[in-house]
Amino acid sequence: MEVDTELITGRILGRGLNSLRVRFTIMIGVFSSLIAALVFYLLEYQDAGASHSLTAVGYAKLVASIAVASGFTYYMTGRLTRPIQNLKVSTEAIASGNYETVVTVDCRCEVGGLAESFRKMVARLNDNVSKINTLAYEDGITGLPNRAVLNELLERPEKLSGHILFIDLDRFKQVNDLYGHQIGDKLLQMASSRMLVDGLQITTENINRCLTPDTVDVASPGCRLLFRFAGDEFVVLVTGENSQQKINQIAQQLIDALADPFLIGQRRIQIGASVGIAALGEGISCADTLKHADMAMYEAKSRGRGTYAVFDDLMREKAVDRAELERDFVHAIDNDEMVVHYQSKIDLKSGEVESYEALVRWAHPTRGLLYPGSFLDVAAAGDGLERIGRKVMSIVAQDVGELSNSGLPARVAVNVCPTQFADENFAEKLSSYVVSRGIRPSDLELEVTESVAMLDLDKARQHLEALRAAGFKVAIDDFGTGFSNLAQLCKLPYDFLKIDRSLVQDIATSHDSRIIVSSVIAMAHGLGHKVVAEGVESADQLDVLRTLGCDIAQGYFFGIPSPITELAARSADGLTTKFAAVS
Repeated sequence: MEVDTELITGRILGRGLNSLRVRFTIMIGVFSSLIAALVFYLLEYQDAGASHSLTAVGYAKLVASIAVASGFTYYMTGRLTRPIQNLKVSTEAIASGNYETVVTVDCRCEVGGLAESFRKMVARLNDNVSKINTLAYEDGITGLPNRAVLNELLERPEKLSGHILFIDLDRFKQVNDLYGHQIGDKLLQMASSRMLVDGLQITTENINRCLTPDTVDVASPGCRLLFRFAGDEFVVLVTGENSQQKINQIAQQLIDALADPFLIGQRRIQIGASVGIAALGEGISCADTLKHADMAMYEAKSRGRGTYAVFDDLMREKAVDRAELERDFVHAIDNDEMVVHYQSKIDLKSGEVESYEALVRWAHPTRGLLYPGSFLDVAAAGDGLERIGRKVMSIVAQDVGELSNSGLPARVAVNVCPTQFADENFAEKLSSYVVSRGIRPSDLELEVTESVAMLDLDKARQHLEALRAAGFKVAIDDFGTGFSNLAQLCKLPYDFLKIDRSLVQDIATSHDSRIIVSSVIAMAHGLGHKVVAEGVESADQLDVLRTLGCDIAQGYFFGIPSPITELAARSADGLTTKFAAVS
């Protein structure tokens, strides 16, 4: 509740009889009159026989003397109270929120001392306000304006035109899991500087990181602002009229700025960025535009990351679909809706099934059987990938025994999710688990993606050595989609190198593809590893792979992945040597 500082208990402060100036003047007038009366009384008392009455002129002089004394008092008191009045004006301005008001009172009297105290108080107050603004509006890690600043800008009543770019750092979560939050925070600082200087092309001299909503001039043509939104997410606001081509160029510059590795200490860390773009426009709130840019960012990630996407109506439909999947996924694992199908891996020399790869499927109650590409991004939003990983391992541990009892190869390859691999005690925990389930570590082949293995070579080497020492087989998966650093891969201990389907798909028609695959096979054999080709879908691809010396192949050419029950039935029908002819 506001307090009227002018009115207290019905009296007006500093006016009429409440004025010190008036009070002192009245006091001097009364005091002078009393002194005059006292003088006449003493004179009468000491000299009773004499007459001391005043004439009219005498009375006039007496009254004039009292008036002069009162007037002089009024004048001098005014000079004394004027600094107080000035101080009152300054303090009222400060009380109204104008903290930049200068206290102008400057005298050597007590009021001057009070004014100096006020100046110190205002300086401390301004310092505290600055600190509060910093805490409220500045991101503590990057120094960028934070989400609160962005939200207040987007909620302004005046019309805002331009574009919003939503940026998400690729593979940042893996960096945090492998290196810890201290390295992650340093990476965020370096990434934000690159986005400002190289992406938005703002010189370091012109960077004002600590912005508040009141200091942002969004009306300035070509205004470019970078905000830290949350976690590894950033938002760029580009105001004014810009062509879509120009905005796309800015998005690509931001992506390019984060493409090169970051050197932190002795570590070279590779990340990247996916960018979603949405235009501010009529009939669409700024808050909705921000959501649209977020949707477009997820679309960019689904296209393979390291790219940008512009929001459209198709994305809106996909966003609704994603929201429904997120809702349904919450209980999918607890309801045993996650199932495992097995894909055969064929030994190209014998033509026999060498082992199987466990592939997760979602038996959705209304949508039917869903493949990983349609729900893994949904699962990755929280701890879903790790929960799926544990569920798949539990199912495989049960099925390994049934495979063996059916006379089928009992070794099963299982994908390891990044958060599992980041656990320092992963090898020990997994060994204890498989023993508790009554299976041997050699019955499992653990597939670690190339990108995860390359994030931290030293940690990857320790994990892989521990896993192999425990008896597990190890495969480097998706070779050709990540770093593809052969010099670094040779330092890791593993049994199988899996060539990604992207390198296999053109092998029958492209000379360059054959040269690349041939080199990879020769390198892996030279290091003592076997090579597995993924995504084999034709006899021509199979012939080329066999000619190049590939050891193992898998893909739809050998049949679609099947539930354990179908594999057992196939074995009972004597179909285990179906692919002998390929040798």
